[in-house]
Amino acid sequence: MSHRDCPVCGAGGPTLLFPKDGHPMVACRACGCVYVGDDPAAIDFDALYGEAYYTGGSDAVFADYVGQEAARRAHARRKLAVLRTLPPRIARSGRLLDVGCAAGFFLAEARAHYAVQGVELSTWSSAYARDRLGLPVATGTLQDARLPADHYDVVTLWDVIEHVPEPVPLLAEAARVLKPGGRLVLTTGDWGSAYAQRQGADWHLMTPPWHLTMFSRATLQQAAARAGLQVVGWRSEGVAGDGPLWRNKVALLATRMLGWGDIVRLTLTKA
Repeated sequence: MSHRDCPVCGAGGPTLLFPKDGHPMVACRACGCVYVGDDPAAIDFDALYGEAYYTGGSDAVFADYVGQEAARRAHARRKLAVLRTLPPRIARSGRLLDVGCAAGFFLAEARAHYAVQGVELSTWSSAYARDRLGLPVATGTLQDARLPADHYDVVTLWDVIEHVPEPVPLLAEAARVLKPGGRLVLTTGDWGSAYAQRQGADWHLMTPPWHLTMFSRATLQQAAARAGLQVVGWRSEGVAGDGPLWRNKVALLATRMLGWGDIVRLTLTKA
């Protein structure tokens, strides 16, 4: 069976690793990127990210995203405080673009500090952000939005890049709209983490067809470089194991400090 070319380096002929939920997970022989080998053109993304995805009606995803608005907005405030105070610190004011903004909870908190703009592929959640929260959110891809070049001081992609069929063009467009000296911040699962490697096909972020690419730090940096971006800083997040020994507050803090988490936050600027 033939599989699609690598979404990071473009090489063909990947190695089949294992099937997951009816999808072949493959590894690039050239750069090591792990991704869904199916052609994403066959995926109905509007159906995949419909109302059920955000309200608890879809398996393997959010329990009830919109029902957790208060908690998610509180998390967004903490995230903003970290971003604006700890290195590598982002601009404390200016224009902020959130790509893949879902129902807009992060944007709703960020507008206390920034002039905000969102872009969201899901018709349902982008309408929620506009109608319920009064946010300027465009429906579609970042390329569809046709935003001005060199315009945004901060661009964020929270847990988005793993959902995208072609991550390098997305990053290139994000670089285009980012101001010189601005910062692009993204988070995604770290397939190269020890925890993800131990879990393999059972890793909690191995959820095709929602998650299409499993990045390691090396493949994430390669994708960024191909898009004209350079690394400013890395930060480890997520977990390093299961059970109370790994999931209590002290262990989670130590996991982040030691860089053992299975989620990575990457801060970039134009090369």
